[in-house]
Amino acid sequence: MTVYRTGHPRLLAFGLLAGMVLLTPLLWGQQADQGAADKAAQGAAPEAEAAAAGGGGDSLLGMILDSGVTGVAFMVVLALFSLVAGTVAVERAVNMRRGQLMPDSCVDELQKFTHGSSPRLAALAETCSDTLAPLAVILQSGFSRRGQALAEVEKSMEDAASREMADLRARIRPLNTVGSIAPLVGLLGTVVGMIIAFHTASQEGLGKAELLAKGIYMALLTTAGGLSVAIPSLLLGSFFTGRVEKYFRDMDKLLIPLIPYLVESPRPRSESVEPAAVTNAAHANPLMSNTAKAS
Repeated sequence: MTVYRTGHPRLLAFGLLAGMVLLTPLLWGQQADQGAADKAAQGAAPEAEAAAAGGGGDSLLGMILDSGVTGVAFMVVLALFSLVAGTVAVERAVNMRRGQLMPDSCVDELQKFTHGSSPRLAALAETCSDTLAPLAVILQSGFSRRGQALAEVEKSMEDAASREMADLRARIRPLNTVGSIAPLVGLLGTVVGMIIAFHTASQEGLGKAELLAKGIYMALLTTAGGLSVAIPSLLLGSFFTGRVEKYFRDMDKLLIPLIPYLVESPRPRSESVEPAAVTNAAHANPLMSNTAKAS
């Protein structure tokens, strides 16, 4: 199975957050200077300012630009987080389809064997040997313990299933990371915006409500931006996690009937044999008993 790896989006996210924190003092100073310039512009040309305010931030982009340099910086970081989450979501939607994890050729051959229409165990092993799909990897781990005790066969297949499930969950984890960090970035923007608002109030007095409102406006905008990125990311992460668990439950149902043949069939033989009394034991110890407990 060819799987596209997205690299290390968490490192990118942490780097962006660190850079934003380091640049906050500089941006804050620019915001204060901009507030002073706005005050001078109000005294010089009130009509022009009123016209600009009347035609300004009705659109989302206009609202972001009206939040000032610091607000734009926070929104750019949140936009990058959104891009990372979108990239991971599209990649998982493409590479985590049922046919990618459970190839039709392996599923068909496995069903034929367990239902008795295809008597050759070697044919099943050969069909699933040329793919790295999780179902094929679990099957190959069972074939490697062929002819051994039931506990050995089950343990080998359970370990392989645990590794495959952990790998798939690791590829979903960036969505949960973005969902956790984005609200914190929005909260940081809220704190910075309130600091700017109260700093302006201390410098200009409470009579300048428009200057005080600008910092509060930026604070609320960054909070809304952080939640807008976090909520879809967490929902997508939960959706893909549920899909992984469903696919592995389906694999469990397919593989349990095969275990008695692997236990009773000695390694040199390629022909099928009748399952022995270990069938009940196999059903009493489901393949996914360990992976079902994984978080």
